[in-house]
Amino acid sequence: MRLPHLDPDTPESPQSAAFTAARLAAIVESSDDAIVSKKLDGTILTWNVSAERIFGYSAAEMVGDTVFRLIPPELHEVERDILRRVSQGEHIARLETIRRHKNGTLFPIELSISPVRDETGAIVGASSIKRDISERRRSLETAARLAAIVESSEDAIVSKTLDGTVLTWNAAAERMYGYQASEIIGHTIYALIPGELQEDEQDILTSVARGEHVAHYETVRRRKDGRLVNISLTLSPVYDGAGSIIGLSSIQRDITERMRAQEALRQAAKMEAIGMLAGGLAHDFNNQLYAVSGFAHFISRDPGLSPSSRQDLLELQKVSERMASLTRQLLAFARQQVLSPEVLDLNAAVEDTRPMLQRLIGSNMNIQLALAPGPKWVRVDRAQLVQVLLNLVINARDAMTGGGRILLRTSTTEVGRGHAFDRLNIAVEPGAYAELAVSDTGKGIPAEHLPHIFEPFYTTKEVGVGTGLGLATVEGIVAQSGGYIQVESTTGRGTTIRLLLPLTAEPTVKQGTAGPARKSSAARGRILVVEDEDPVRTIVMRTLQAQGYEVLGARDGREALRELEEIGGAVNLVLSDIVMPGMGGRQLATELHRRYRRIPVVWMSGHTRETELQKGEIGKDEPFLHKPITPEVLLEMVSAVIAGVAKQPS
Repeated sequence: MRLPHLDPDTPESPQSAAFTAARLAAIVESSDDAIVSKKLDGTILTWNVSAERIFGYSAAEMVGDTVFRLIPPELHEVERDILRRVSQGEHIARLETIRRHKNGTLFPIELSISPVRDETGAIVGASSIKRDISERRRSLETAARLAAIVESSEDAIVSKTLDGTVLTWNAAAERMYGYQASEIIGHTIYALIPGELQEDEQDILTSVARGEHVAHYETVRRRKDGRLVNISLTLSPVYDGAGSIIGLSSIQRDITERMRAQEALRQAAKMEAIGMLAGGLAHDFNNQLYAVSGFAHFISRDPGLSPSSRQDLLELQKVSERMASLTRQLLAFARQQVLSPEVLDLNAAVEDTRPMLQRLIGSNMNIQLALAPGPKWVRVDRAQLVQVLLNLVINARDAMTGGGRILLRTSTTEVGRGHAFDRLNIAVEPGAYAELAVSDTGKGIPAEHLPHIFEPFYTTKEVGVGTGLGLATVEGIVAQSGGYIQVESTTGRGTTIRLLLPLTAEPTVKQGTAGPARKSSAARGRILVVEDEDPVRTIVMRTLQAQGYEVLGARDGREALRELEEIGGAVNLVLSDIVMPGMGGRQLATELHRRYRRIPVVWMSGHTRETELQKGEIGKDEPFLHKPITPEVLLEMVSAVIAGVAKQPS
């Protein structure tokens, strides 16, 4: 390859000049860049090995040809301008432009070009160094895309040195933590970390410095405003060109809402499990309670009973009623209570209950009402609403040992879509609601207790003072009435519990009006009582026999079918429990329908009608009695069902 003389002012011997030329030729040939010399009209004079590699043309193809062969037509004028500037002695450094490969593809190059002079100093050509910057362009484009992805990410993406100094901070990090990039870059990451967790952060940095990756590590960080956020961290080491770890990159996701939802789900599952347990206990308890109250009723009818024995029975009946009340509480928080909802004015109900509440809390406390004007019609069970007020006021009283004020406030509110009022952060159904708030001036509830106060049997009161069912009962009643509950409390400043109950239309019939009570009929007939609990079966049979019914008894479905077979199915009614060992009530009903289509069935259960409906044990139109059953309710139901049968058995 021929090279022009580069320095005419330096005298050299022929041997020295030859050596210099050879050395320069070797440098040119070993260069990674294309080194090309050309005349001022663009004719190529020299073409090194890298030029062949970069452009795809051999030296034989290009030497003597014009450089314009490599240049897209739209850039020919630019090249002529470059040659003109070089001819005037100008050096052009690191100009980025486009060239065409032999295969026709275009690619970016970086061009540096200088004038070439002859022995007299006249500019006779140009020497250019061309570098393929395709990879660099791709790297820059990749970096730009990655930067865009980082900035548009919903997760905080942060890089830092191994001592915790923040190097980069994306837009999501600004939103998550409240710090602008200018406030945090160059500062330590420990500003975000609560003191008790800083040692954990040091351990993480040490692990990453050893080349370890940390994935989905859940921890807590502190925002600029002081609020704590739950986050999930994924960290990876950052390497330099030599393969040494110089820092780390972390992706941080705010999981506060996810954890709140998970906690709500756990709480709901726990309440469901406890509710099932409570419902089962209530079922068994009701059976035993029915036996106690039933036998007490029979004994009390003995005319020869002494006054002291009669008083003992009266006390026993009071105990039974208290036991029944406890059962109702269990069913209420389990949301299995039998409700008798009616449309009533919330304001009037609160006013009617106030005298009883005032007597309950004592003279050193005062109940004040702040009732918004106008009636607030809600559909609730009146007795259960009174129980809600009783439980809330008793809790308020117990929180004010030195006296104080309890405020009962009502108002109406319109809830829009997506509003979260419920204590579990569950969205409230949009619509109009009546709000009932009960506030006290007591000691308040410590923050660590707030998440647990609605849990059954959870209490902060002394042993023997509270059962832990009060607020659980309130929540069950409110939920069963289609409402929502929320609590706000500050230690030392009191507590407010707010209830939302759906507003309903004003009733068309005035409250308190009712038709004449229907008297029980004692129409005679034959009844088969199917009940596995001996005391309960005895009570039911004796109650019916006392009214003139012929009564047969069976312990389960199979025994009942045998009894019916012996008498040819000649009964007016089957009165059956649902859950029994062996053949249960539902199986018995199937066989009765197959064998004796005309025999009606009345169901009895310690579970509520709603529970048995949900389990598919009974149909919605089938007659049902919830234990414990008063004699009056039992006889009225039996009489009504028998009266509805067209043909009596022989």
